[in-house]
Amino acid sequence: MVFKMLYPKLDNIKRNNIILIASIAISIIVIDILLLINLLVDKTNHWSLLCVAGIIYVYGTIIYSRKRNINIASNVFVQYILVSLLMLAYDYFLGYEGWSINIAIPIVIIIANSTLMILTIVSRKRYMRYAMYHVLTFLFSMGQLIILLTGHLENKVLSIVACGIAGLSLLLTVILCGKAMWLETKKRLHM
Repeated sequence: MVFKMLYPKLDNIKRNNIILIASIAISIIVIDILLLINLLVDKTNHWSLLCVAGIIYVYGTIIYSRKRNINIASNVFVQYILVSLLMLAYDYFLGYEGWSINIAIPIVIIIANSTLMILTIVSRKRYMRYAMYHVLTFLFSMGQLIILLTGHLENKVLSIVACGIAGLSLLLTVILCGKAMWLETKKRLHM
């Protein structure tokens, strides 16, 4: 009886894998049907590719979320990347009007950096678990600043606000956790 409590049931893992494989197979069939309908009905608009991008996003999220002991900050970072790519794909397949880099991605940047800022404030003592993802999110957020400086944006205000929040978020992190981050970096690099 004690052994049943110590070891997980393998049947649940097998059942979950079967469900995942079945749902992937069904999704592939749905994708094929959508592509076929799109090809037969309307060859000029590629609306089926929007559905394919959405399905890929969902599976990217599911596969990443199935990992055990997921760090909240890593989940924020992965969602930031996946949603940004999804918005770019939607904008591209709809004829690229630029709303993804002018509106959608700056909003995603604001949400991701605000979430990480709140995580920093709420859990200062455990911040080292979030530090790498915070820096990565900041660096990817600066891609919007590069696009802004090259003059490819129509809505500059939202991008400036997004980059400002990203900078403020990192600055707050350095102020609240800078000493601990520096000591941890020295310890890990054997300085």
